Amino acid sequence: MRSRVAIPRVQVDLWSARGEPSRIHFEVTTREKEIRYSSRTRAGTDQFKYEQKLRHTLAGLLEKLPEDLKKSAEARLLNSVAERKVWQHRPSDLSRQNYEGHSKDYEFSRLSMREHWRAGYCDARRTLRHREVLERPRNHEGVYTFDLAAQGRE
Repeated sequence: MRSRVAIPRVQVDLWSARGEPSRIHFEVTTREKEIRYSSRTRAGTDQFKYEQKLRHTLAGLLEKLPEDLKKSAEARLLNSVAERKVWQHRPSDLSRQNYEGHSKDYEFSRLSMREHWRAGYCDARRTLRHREVLERPRNHEGVYTFDLAAQGRE
């Protein structure tokens, strides 16, 4: 079984599922991208949490095996993916630049990249002001999610 080290996992969302309905064509296009991209990100996060829960459950099950079964080829194979690591999941929402519109999935100018880096730095500082993000996850999955957009805006 692997160690119980807390590993930060930062997810940066350039597109937010949260938002107002749009009526103007330009805004509708942007809103459609926001929903599509953020849904894909959320699906990846949900899959990660599910896989982490499986790894934790498998580690617990392998610990309960009798010694002779622990030495079997099957148990060794399963042990290679079983782990008790814990993760700090910190989504960072960089979707708040209203002027960017629908081009932010392909617009990588120096100005926009500097703004994203600055926003990420500020988000990291704001996140670290919340003491709970430094605590170890206590749930069965070993994953703690701190959503800066929902929990940490000041």
